[in-house]
This record gives sequence, C-alpha cells and structure tokens, in this order.
Amino acid sequence: MKICRECFYEVFEEEIHQVIVENQLFKPGERIAIGASGGKDSTVLAYVLSELNRRHNYSLDLFLLSIDEGITGYRDDSLETVKRNEIQYGLPLKIVSYKDLYGWTMDEIDIREGETSELK
Repeated sequence: MKICRECFYEVFEEEIHQVIVENQLFKPGERIAIGASGGKDSTVLAYVLSELNRRHNYSLDLFLLSIDEGITGYRDDSLETVKRNEIQYGLPLKIVSYKDLYGWTMDEIDIREGETSELK
C-alpha cells in the first residue's frame, strides 16, 4: 500500500498502540527504561513510546537509559544524540558508565589486556 509520509506515521503509531493494548504490555504507573544508544532504532522507540504514552494516557513513567562503555571516540556522538533526545522528548536520562559500575572503562581493559598478552 502506498501512503503519504504523514499517513505512514499515523498507521505506524496506531499499529504499535494496538500491539501494546492487545497484549497488555504495560500497566499504568510502571517505570519503563528505554535503552537509548543514540541510533535510529532507539531514537524512534523513545519518540513513539513517549508520544503514545502522552496521547493515550498509558500513565507510564518513561526514562532513557544509556550505557557509556568508556571507549574514546566511540560513544561521544551517540551520547550527545541521547542528550538531545532527553530534551526533545521530555524524558529523563540516566547514563550508566562502566567506570561507575565496575571501576574501569573498556579503554582501560584494552590497555590492561595488551599488557597481559605482551607478558605471555
């Protein structure tokens, strides 16, 4: 079926809404983390869930959750995108880093692993 852009968005969002309702995916008041990488998929998911939550009054407590692995130059741009999503969609953002969770970054592990393999 060929449809215009606006109609596509409407059909797309309505289909997602129907899946949510028919499968009772959420209960009012639930706290839902949206895994936010900063890529297209997670950005669309954040937009659609926040829009449907508002439009259909799901009463969900949505927030963005992003992981910073600590890889220099790898996550910087995508984390900036996630920060923009926070503002655009009015969703709180929690960034969890490997450094905070484990006491090391992937860069530090890579350096450490390199030193260990050199000793062998």
